[in-house]
Amino acid sequence: MGNQQTKRRRRAYRRPPIPQEDLWLAYHTFRLRNHLYTLLQRRGGGKFGSIWSCADGTGNYAAVKVFHLNRLHQPRLTTTEIIKSFQTEIDLICRIRETNDSVINILGFDYDAHRNIALIAMELGDQSLTEYVRTLHESNSKLIDNFIPPKNRKEIWIQLVDICQILYHYNIIHRDLKPDSFVYIGNKLKLTDLGIATNDLSILTSGNTGRRRIIVGTRFYSGPECITGQYLVTLKTDIWSLGAILYYLTYGMPPIYENHQPPSGRSQTSSLLIKNILESCLIKNPNNRPSLQWIQKHPFTNTNALA
Repeated sequence: MGNQQTKRRRRAYRRPPIPQEDLWLAYHTFRLRNHLYTLLQRRGGGKFGSIWSCADGTGNYAAVKVFHLNRLHQPRLTTTEIIKSFQTEIDLICRIRETNDSVINILGFDYDAHRNIALIAMELGDQSLTEYVRTLHESNSKLIDNFIPPKNRKEIWIQLVDICQILYHYNIIHRDLKPDSFVYIGNKLKLTDLGIATNDLSILTSGNTGRRRIIVGTRFYSGPECITGQYLVTLKTDIWSLGAILYYLTYGMPPIYENHQPPSGRSQTSSLLIKNILESCLIKNPNNRPSLQWIQKHPFTNTNALA
């Protein structure tokens, strides 16, 4: 039994091969705020770059996010603008952490003009929310009606809502909340970024039309308005993301039909409370989505109900 659990755990942590364009980063050493960081293992990636576990040369481990600015479409940002975007986010993270540790701790930042990459060093998480959910699923493969145990789903949900409250308090629209946006440090779920720098890096210059903001986000997890531009991006945008992550915790995948209906071949969740949240949050018109306060007062959030 123990060997089977170990095998399941290993399968859960198996990572895809490093993309060809990122191979040069493996075991490369960078200097950030007078500290040397050697990239060891690619932990994940996205539209603009990747995140790596690393050694800092003093026997400690950290994580480094690498932003490949040359992957932007027609980039026309100056070095000053790039640094300002990241510094704004880092400064706000530091302010938040004075009273709340639900956002990752930043250790250093630098911009490499020669390679056109920006790097942020931060505390190393034990595993991403994606990895944690995958492990829960692998370890509870006999579950029939739930992708992960209801108790774990509820614990994750409460922390997600609390983190979104922080974003709302600072009037931050993240736009790209997804399972890979969160990491566990011990039992604490933490947000790895505020989305500010990534959104600012999507500002382009287009001929004589001036600057315009290109829609950014992750399909199915970001509000549809982030992808189509049909509606304005507002605080209600992250309400969709909350619902999409709860959908993932319930069915094991994002809402690919862009509504609350279960994936093909899967039956609807038996939880009326979760069904109600999904129906309310996964609405294409953001004006019709509930407020965060509604979610906080919802019976699934503020009672002991597991389903």
